[in-house]
Amino acid sequence: MKVLQVHKDFQPLLGGGGTARHIHGLARALAAKGCDVRVIAPDAEDISTPYKTARASAGELAQHLDWADVVHVHGARSSYAVRGAWGAWQRKKPFFYTPHAFYTPHNKVNALAKAIWDRTAEKFLLEKGSQTILLTDAWFDWLKDRGISAKKTSIIPNCITSADLIRPEAPASLPGSPAILSVGRLDKVKRLDDVIRALANPGLSSGHLHIVGKGQERAALEALAKEKGVGERVTFHGFVDDEGVAAMMAGGHVFVLASEQEGLPTVLLEALMAGMPIVCSRIPGNLAIANVGKVESTFDVGDVATLAKLLAASLSASVSPAAVDSLRQAFTWEHRADELLELYRSTISERSVR
Repeated sequence: MKVLQVHKDFQPLLGGGGTARHIHGLARALAAKGCDVRVIAPDAEDISTPYKTARASAGELAQHLDWADVVHVHGARSSYAVRGAWGAWQRKKPFFYTPHAFYTPHNKVNALAKAIWDRTAEKFLLEKGSQTILLTDAWFDWLKDRGISAKKTSIIPNCITSADLIRPEAPASLPGSPAILSVGRLDKVKRLDDVIRALANPGLSSGHLHIVGKGQERAALEALAKEKGVGERVTFHGFVDDEGVAAMMAGGHVFVLASEQEGLPTVLLEALMAGMPIVCSRIPGNLAIANVGKVESTFDVGDVATLAKLLAASLSASVSPAAVDSLRQAFTWEHRADELLELYRSTISERSVR
């Protein structure tokens, strides 16, 4: 089976984010099961893998669509995904759609643009695809609110590959008691400003926040840390490779994710499976992981006081082996790739009978 994975960006080993890492893990799992897999994106990273990657602009999709038996497009409100799905539909080839996350609008004009998109392009993806693959069942309400059918929908979460979990030779030496780690893009939706405000709480006077990632919010966050008098206890590490992040997880006390919205953040899985306690906002994507991992250190978005208390208490927290095992069963490609492969196969089989 020739499987084409389509996303607007694909830099899984260069800090490209959770969606790229999701596709990278899925592509390797499918290749290991005998599929011929190709991942395309305008900026596709050239990496040595069991699958192939190719750079393709929206205008260069045709040759890849002609090659594929199955097309799987990723990313909500993505014109690149729509172009890939439309091309597959025109060729009468099955396409699958994983939206990952629908972010809320940030102003009235943006809200109007998203509403129009959701009732046109997004509606096409969700209703014409062979299957929509949702990461959590929380998105069913989103579909219902927009009058979009959820009949052809399956739940397969973001997953990681167990074999990729790095066991560092030595933990990184991170200052702070607790040493608080954040890994992700510096974006307003991540609400790192709440974490910096929490750090100014008297109960965290010895805490130190270590921020890994790049983004346009860095200058604003640096200014806020200085304003709150915690500038010397916030370190911006920029991009750090997987080995470096693993060492930081081994050397830190707690991982924090204060986001107002997420799809299903694989970075939380990586932290928990590395044995690092987490503190996270009480949103559906985070709770899908926290509930399986028996994590109780969650807080309402924007509740800085509770966030500060949970971070201060993290020095005595731990992750149980039973929780790690449950997470591996629920969120690794070793255990979940067969479900998606069966959806691909059954769809092709149904079409061949028609």
